[in-house]
Amino acid sequence: MQEHGRRIGREGKTTMKFGFQINEEKDPNFDFSAYAIGVIQDKGGQVVLDNMYTDTPLKDIPGVRFASYEDCDIIFSLGGDGTFLRTAQKYLRYNVPMIGVNLGSIGFMTEINKEDFEDAADRLLAGEYTREHRSQLDVTLMSEDGTVKEHGVCLNDAVIARGLNMHVVTLDLLIDHDHVERLSGDGVILSTATGSTAYCLAAGGPIVKPELDIFMVTPICPHTLHNRTYIVSGDSTLEIIIERFSEPPIISLDGRPNIELSYHDRILIKKSEQDVIVAKLGYKNFYQTVRQKIRARGSFYEDGEK
Repeated sequence: MQEHGRRIGREGKTTMKFGFQINEEKDPNFDFSAYAIGVIQDKGGQVVLDNMYTDTPLKDIPGVRFASYEDCDIIFSLGGDGTFLRTAQKYLRYNVPMIGVNLGSIGFMTEINKEDFEDAADRLLAGEYTREHRSQLDVTLMSEDGTVKEHGVCLNDAVIARGLNMHVVTLDLLIDHDHVERLSGDGVILSTATGSTAYCLAAGGPIVKPELDIFMVTPICPHTLHNRTYIVSGDSTLEIIIERFSEPPIISLDGRPNIELSYHDRILIKKSEQDVIVAKLGYKNFYQTVRQKIRARGSFYEDGEK
């Protein structure tokens, strides 16, 4: 679902406030961050920084306020897709639109290139953007006796994978409480539409527009004669039951630290009650982005051009 820019729910505000989440590995001296802050301030915007940046060179920039991002209009994520995912989880409770600036290599989620930042700032300050709601997975890990072991949400995917050895893990898949299939292989990827261009794509899953309200179940290297992704509606409930393994498998949400699984653990997956809101400027459409980003990985040839 899309909405227009700050005119929705932002009437009467004369100064837009921008927060920043910065990947220090991609911007080690905060050079680009300082530049971006200067651009926003020069164009009449206000910059708010998290208190974790008080010990960085950014503390010396005049006019920067150190405070919570809860009353910001936009949060910039400066880095790559991993930075964007971390930003989404860290500030989800504020319900503030996010937009990514690509300081890495590929960056499916980062719409703004560094050289386009001034133009992007102009558009954001003019309210020339839309708000796109992205569905998340709500994931609950339960033991066989029903005890909740872990709970979390993820914007891209929940990955259940075999342990360190090369033996397969066997999983039961249920959709809307009906048993669908017993999967044996390296594991399974449970992904949102946003996550279709992540691990799901590498495992042979479909390419899906990120604003669609669907989820996908994609086996990882299944020991079977077919390998197909299940696509289910956003109001469906998924369940994975751990059946057999020689070494404990793991689950990871959006690449966060692994959680070890046990026999007959049950993973319940449904749509999260809270979406991630993404600010979109419309520099490129989704399918152009996919084509160009995949090509940038060096494996795609178009019109004889390398």
